[in-house]
Amino acid sequence: MIARHLDVFAWSASNMPDIDPDFLCHRLTMDPKVRLVLQRRRKFNEERRLVIRQETQKLLSACHIREIQYPKWLANVVLVKKTNRK
Repeated sequence: MIARHLDVFAWSASNMPDIDPDFLCHRLTMDPKVRLVLQRRRKFNEERRLVIRQETQKLLSACHIREIQYPKWLANVVLVKKTNRK
């Protein structure tokens, strides 16, 4: 059944150019009384850095993310293998 309707699925971020990124964005509600904890920056090997760079470029080209300069707080990237081991 799904095979007949493959054209309705977005297989990558570039397949969704007309979706407003603000609709997809999430915002964290922070309690000003809670003390923030800064994560240490993680270092990745060359293979993982390449994967991160490729996926980031896909999201940038589809305008689903944007670059920011001098962020005060960042979250480390978390890589999760797909079921097909990619």
